[in-house]
Amino acid sequence: MAEKEKNTASKSKMRTIELLYRPVFDIHLNMAIDFETSMRINDKVMGVMLPKLFIPIANKSNQIVQLNLWAVEEACEAIKRCEAREADINSVIIDISIKALTKKNIVQQITKIVEKYKVKPDSFCFNIKESIFEDVKDLVKANIDALRELGFKISIDDLGLEYTSLSHLTHYDVDYIGIHSSLLDDFMVSEKVQNTIQGLVDFCKKIDTQIRVDGVESKEMFDMLNKMGVDQFTGPYYGDYMKENKIS
Repeated sequence: MAEKEKNTASKSKMRTIELLYRPVFDIHLNMAIDFETSMRINDKVMGVMLPKLFIPIANKSNQIVQLNLWAVEEACEAIKRCEAREADINSVIIDISIKALTKKNIVQQITKIVEKYKVKPDSFCFNIKESIFEDVKDLVKANIDALRELGFKISIDDLGLEYTSLSHLTHYDVDYIGIHSSLLDDFMVSEKVQNTIQGLVDFCKKIDTQIRVDGVESKEMFDMLNKMGVDQFTGPYYGDYMKENKIS
């Protein structure tokens, strides 16, 4: 048993999970003090592992739920560290798995963590990036509604990818809808693309949901999207993912 524990400890020292933060410009705050998060693993043998490598594996087991809860706790600690050094951080956007949203006690688990750190629920926006299948949609909706009632925000992201259906946007009450950067291809030169984005923005406004756009590359692109009514912006123009200690 002692040898097994020693081997486990040795492996944990070789592998470190990190949460990185990317600025999100909010037109209503007129600042980029919200931050979208991304998880990565630093392995001394395999190197840096990005989410697309390990999240699908974790999704096949209960590990994804544990990763989601770890991210909430790590973000709470990051918010407190930022407060201590007077760094500007308003809220964080954290991906949450559908598997987590099907757990009957997930709301209580999340609430227990934020209460432990005395962080306000509206400091979090939980981001859904997966398909929501018919057999779990009622439980997912119940957990989304419970989280929002407590003050947490919810977003459905990556509109524009094939698994993000418009039916999701009308069935669930959420705070933000995210447009995937792929929809901005040729945005600056294509009237058809511009009309598509404007149509999506108008649709979101009609269902009383704010809209977040990824892939903003320039001031000119921001100006056009701003005139269309977009609420939040991410992309190269605002900066890449960074460690929490770089937030100022």
